[in-house]
Amino acid sequence: MNRTITLENEVVDIGNNCTHCGKDTSFGSGRFVNRIPSTTDTQEGYMCPDCQAVECDKCSQKTLDYLITEAGQLFCSACLEGE
Repeated sequence: MNRTITLENEVVDIGNNCTHCGKDTSFGSGRFVNRIPSTTDTQEGYMCPDCQAVECDKCSQKTLDYLITEAGQLFCSACLEGE
C-alpha cells in the first residue's frame, strides 16, 4: 500500500489509490473499472466507483448512472424508467 506524505503546498501522487478513501484502484482490485482521475488539494490519483456514487433522491440507492432533473433532483436510471 502506498503511503501519502503531504508536503506543504504540494500535491503528492498517490498512484492507484483513491484520493477519497485510500483504497487500491489498480487492475485486479475490483475497483479498476469506473475509476476516474482525481486530484484534491494534497493528493493526485484516482477516485474509486464507491466514492463517485451518489444517492438517488427517490429510492436513496447509491448509483453511478443518474440524471439530474431541471428541478435539481437526482434520479437513478431505475427510478427514471419507473416514471
